[in-house]
Amino acid sequence: MSRYLIATWDGAGNLAPTLGIARTLVERGHDVRLMGHRTIAQRCGDVGTRFIALNQGKLWDAMDDPGDFEDEIRLLIDELCFSSTIAADLAKELDREPADAVLVDCMLFTTIDVALASGSPTAALFHTAYTIFRGGPLVEMFAPGVAIANRRRAKLGLPAVETLGDIHDSCACAIVAVPKEFEPDVPDAANVLRIGPVLDAPPLCCETDEVDVPAGSTPLVLVSLSTSEQGQTDLLQRCVDAVGQLPVNAIVTTGPSIDPKSVTAAANTQVARYVPHTEILPSASLVITHGGLGTTMAALGHGVPLLCTPLGRDQFFNAERVQDLGAGQMLMPDVDSDAIALAAKDILGDSRFTTEAKHMADAISGYGGATQAATALEALA
Repeated sequence: MSRYLIATWDGAGNLAPTLGIARTLVERGHDVRLMGHRTIAQRCGDVGTRFIALNQGKLWDAMDDPGDFEDEIRLLIDELCFSSTIAADLAKELDREPADAVLVDCMLFTTIDVALASGSPTAALFHTAYTIFRGGPLVEMFAPGVAIANRRRAKLGLPAVETLGDIHDSCACAIVAVPKEFEPDVPDAANVLRIGPVLDAPPLCCETDEVDVPAGSTPLVLVSLSTSEQGQTDLLQRCVDAVGQLPVNAIVTTGPSIDPKSVTAAANTQVARYVPHTEILPSASLVITHGGLGTTMAALGHGVPLLCTPLGRDQFFNAERVQDLGAGQMLMPDVDSDAIALAAKDILGDSRFTTEAKHMADAISGYGGATQAATALEALA
């Protein structure tokens, strides 16, 4: 039995690979501590780890309104990616009880550095596309963090870095829960291990609803915009209005941040707060989503095409990749319900979208998911 310490944060969808890997390590007989925001345990429940709450109090909650884009970036930089509080919590926990290996979410840069400085074998877990950390808008937005990271690395006795990607490259392993086939043709660093999406992860909510998954020839459409709060209420209603115009059956999951009773739906549509998508996707013909990576990977893993209406974060990247791969289409989030209905009808009526989605499903099936990650972590311990 080995001792593992996993450091993460509550970004809602980012938790799927983390919880899946944690549960797999527990099932293999290892002792696993999961450190993160209290809301993780409250919403997701117990996956067999020893849960350690961060000392951030109420400074971070995925169900809070993040404000405008600039506010969200400032919040990420100040309270998450370069948080001295989260890093200090990890340092204290390692002092209290050492670990044979540490797994840290890829966005917790200062926390990764603390794990590296401790001498513990350290892996970074990418819950989102690897290439967005190697160049492009995300790297530019987080550029101010390089100076912050270097000041703290100096105190830890670590050398300065030129880019934030250098921090990931310093880890013994960079575990990426995204298939290479989904990303642009950019070389991976030598320490990258692609495990593909963790499609059998535990549910992200303890309380799940029951829906009737219809059988028959009528297409089934899943509408799901986000588990966390992203100001998606109006867009969700437009998506619901769109499927109400079509000869389909539809299931809408609102997530914890939106009351299902606040959604007005047509007779062909069921609305629930949370249903594991794995219960719906085997029967689905289309997913309408914001393009969060968890939903995107789940849909493609089941060979289901997507209509993406990205709201922010990494969602525009994901939506563009879906469109470039021919596995769906992308619309801007201010689009009206008629345009959403027209695009959905187009995807449902053109088998090429389903064919390309199934090609991605075949690629995804070749990866090892949480089992592959657990094996790699066992090699580090």
